[in-house]
Amino acid sequence: MKCTNCGSDFASDQLRCPYCGTVNESALKLAKELQAYDAVYEQKRDELLETGTNQVLKHLTIKLGIVFLAIVIFSFGFIALYQYRFGVRSSYQVTGTRLMKNKEQIARYMDEKQYIRAYLLASRTDPTGELFENYPEYAQDLTDIYTYCLVLVSVLQSMDSMDEGNHYASLGDIELTTIQIFYGNDSGGRVKEDLVREIDGYLKNYYRLTDEEIERLKALEIGEQFTLDGSADIESITRERMEAYFGK
Repeated sequence: MKCTNCGSDFASDQLRCPYCGTVNESALKLAKELQAYDAVYEQKRDELLETGTNQVLKHLTIKLGIVFLAIVIFSFGFIALYQYRFGVRSSYQVTGTRLMKNKEQIARYMDEKQYIRAYLLASRTDPTGELFENYPEYAQDLTDIYTYCLVLVSVLQSMDSMDEGNHYASLGDIELTTIQIFYGNDSGGRVKEDLVREIDGYLKNYYRLTDEEIERLKALEIGEQFTLDGSADIESITRERMEAYFGK
């Protein structure tokens, strides 16, 4: 642009003419407008930040309140369930006709070799848990099924680990102890023979134990040490066998 005083050319955003010093009114006006805009912008930004912080705190307070309320409701629900399950007057303690029907259903499950379903029905309708006082005629069989289920859970967890990758959750001390308790309980129950065949199959086909090793395990007293290949490190040996079998 040209200076209004000396006529020299200079940039339009310069506040003064570099030759005569005359003030560039247009640039000065623009500078003042920008300064005013910045001030308004800073004020609005501070207001928004303050409002946003308050909103976040408000939402956080509401969510924490909801979580706290959910915990309280869950706690009361758990207490109510516990009282319902174990209370002296609990309707969970079945008697009379309902108890007779349950016994008949358990008998059918036993005949059909649906042992886990029989155990679930009994355990859910007996306030004594695994003592099975409501079903004394089936108590020993149900106890054997309960111990079998503990072994089965360990096997299923191991299979899940194998399916997720190359990690083999091999036969460990806890699983071995449970199996020893299962084998060592000479209950003489009617279903024990079937359950033993199942456990034998898991040890042979999944954990890769031989028939001789399984029989040696059965002969041990509860708490006696069991070894494979001359080592007490059962877990690493079964893992090596599994990896070799599955080609990993």
